[in-house]
Amino acid sequence: MGLHLRKIHDISLKWKLLIPFLFLSFIGTTTLILLGLTAQRKIIENQEKKKLSDYYQAFSDQVKDRENSALSLAYQVAKSPIVQEAFAHKDMRALIDLLRPSYEVLKDKFDVKQFHFHTKPATSFLRLHRIYQSGEAMASFRHTINKVEETGQGIAGLERGTTGFGVRGVVPVFYQDEFVGTFEIGYSVERPFLDSLKRRYDMDLALLIPIHGTDGFYTLTASSASLQISSDEICGRVFRTQNPEILISPPDATGLAVFLGPLKDFYGKSIGVVEISVNRSATLAELAENRIEMFAVMVAALLFSSIVIVWVVTVFLRPVRDIVAAAREIAAGERVRGISVPVRDEIGTLASSLNDMLESLNRAKQEIQEYCITLEERVEARTHDLVEEKEKYEALVENAPLIVYRIEPDGTTVYVNRVVEEILGYTPTEVIADRQFWTRIAHPEDQQKVTKHLRACLAEGKEFLLEYRGNRRDGRAVFLLNHAMPLTDREGRVQAVDGIVVDVSERKRLQEQIIQTEELKTLSSVSARLAHEIRNPLTSAGGFARRLLKEMDQKDAHRSKVEIIVKEVGRLEHILKMILSYIRPVTLEFSDVDLNKVLQEAISGSEDKLGSQGITLDLQLAGDLPVIRADRGHLRKALETMLKNACSHMPEQSCLRVSTTYNGAAVVQLCYPALHVADDDMEHFFYPFVSDKLGEADLQLPLTKVVIHKHGGVINITRDEQNQVVITVTFSSIGHRPNA
Repeated sequence: MGLHLRKIHDISLKWKLLIPFLFLSFIGTTTLILLGLTAQRKIIENQEKKKLSDYYQAFSDQVKDRENSALSLAYQVAKSPIVQEAFAHKDMRALIDLLRPSYEVLKDKFDVKQFHFHTKPATSFLRLHRIYQSGEAMASFRHTINKVEETGQGIAGLERGTTGFGVRGVVPVFYQDEFVGTFEIGYSVERPFLDSLKRRYDMDLALLIPIHGTDGFYTLTASSASLQISSDEICGRVFRTQNPEILISPPDATGLAVFLGPLKDFYGKSIGVVEISVNRSATLAELAENRIEMFAVMVAALLFSSIVIVWVVTVFLRPVRDIVAAAREIAAGERVRGISVPVRDEIGTLASSLNDMLESLNRAKQEIQEYCITLEERVEARTHDLVEEKEKYEALVENAPLIVYRIEPDGTTVYVNRVVEEILGYTPTEVIADRQFWTRIAHPEDQQKVTKHLRACLAEGKEFLLEYRGNRRDGRAVFLLNHAMPLTDREGRVQAVDGIVVDVSERKRLQEQIIQTEELKTLSSVSARLAHEIRNPLTSAGGFARRLLKEMDQKDAHRSKVEIIVKEVGRLEHILKMILSYIRPVTLEFSDVDLNKVLQEAISGSEDKLGSQGITLDLQLAGDLPVIRADRGHLRKALETMLKNACSHMPEQSCLRVSTTYNGAAVVQLCYPALHVADDDMEHFFYPFVSDKLGEADLQLPLTKVVIHKHGGVINITRDEQNQVVITVTFSSIGHRPNA
């Protein structure tokens, strides 16, 4: 195959010009001829389609004429007083004597098939075309009769009756202004009617009726040479949509043009399909003759164009041969003078270009000789520069205070500098071996976010800058800033992703510390000012109340009231002191702390409270509990406050259950029965100012909540099945586990 293509490629320029020009001449002439034939065929087909549409309209007009005629004749009969009287008295013999002669004339001369009287409700009374048959109910299928009985107005249209399809005109019959029944005249739409249309328009017709319960059709009646030509599928489509279809030379009848149109009843509903077919023999013969003429013209045009093309190509190639000969001499180095340029057209331009090429070859030859002398020195110098640049870049990347990495499109890490071991605790070899490393080290709550951005960068080339939480190898949390930049080819496909990861934990801690400090400063300033404003009038009121109480007689009737004032003022002064202690900033010093030991120390500090109330302690400590990052003193005080508060709400001789567990985080849980703790108290558990009975442990609860939250702890207060209070404290800032 390649050899044949090479031979074609090596043919002379003459044939390279002749072959495409002759081919284009053939294609152009053939296309014009085919377009002409196609246009002519379309014009003829459009004329045939219009002719078929006119035939369908003529059929519809003939049906409409019969409808009008049937309605007119029916009204003439129904308006006859003699007929009205006979029908009103149900005088069948009188009606036969009056109308039988007229019916016979109309039947023989005008193809009238039915004279039919009906009584209400739509019941056959007398058929002149079938005198022996009457009395059947027709309300279920003779909708024209139902409509006339309902409206009192005449109706005409196609409808199926006992004797088949026909054009029926149904009118009301009144006697002395009272409705007595209906009268119908029916025209035939069978073979004689279709034959008359065929003789007039030279076409064949068939009336196709759907077969109930199937998708098929049967031929109700047809002209002398017509059967069903179209498929049941096409007939069904025309029947359902009422949209006519025209078939030019269908597969089963290539010599015919067929029109399919809906056959409608008086409601406009499809009851069948009209198939009109016309013989196309004369049209096909005319088209064949035109094709022969067109092909003869095409052959003559091709012969003439071929002669002209050969002459033009021969004249055009004569100066080209001279230039080719000169070019061969230049290639062989035998020509030193330029080529003469006789004309200034494209051939002359080609000759001038060869002269310029000859001069350029001589200059290039001289430059190459000079360049070869210095080439080796230039290559050596450039190689040395590249090696130095590479060493500088590698040193910069390896010693930068951040992680530098490269990831392939399949997620494989192909390079990471050694700083990853300082920031995350993993060696570069471990990182490269783990394809899920960058998502695995992310905090569980941030893994989905990291995965989404990394996949978008690898698949779609989207650069991202993302800050998220990560986990070191030793379990400590760090805040990372990841900046990933995709490398793409010319088509935009991602070839690799280069990125840097910076440890921003210290910056994050400083930001949070600054924000918290500012918030606490503002809160402390406002609270201190407010407490000062409250304390001054409270101190004055308390002093005057105590002095008044001291000077009052023991039997004074108002002494009890003053004692209440002194007591409540003292209580407010105590609460004010507690508030002033809360608003002082709490500074925590974190270290690795054993939560079990801190809890045991808090229990030891609460033993007096436990013993005084006879409370039994059920202590369950988890053996595999990891250490947590916490301020030992503040955490112990917070747990001790919670234990004492629990004791103050418990009945005597009850049980306090205290436990620690590990479920990915360190958990402390207190469970105890509580007296006088309503659901509203549960919601404000750590804000006891709403209570009337305040103990020392109650007043320390707000500070306890602040301390636990500063440790990153989460407090949850619920009730269990025995209606006991359950306080759960979860610490997520954990370090290594004891057996790790």
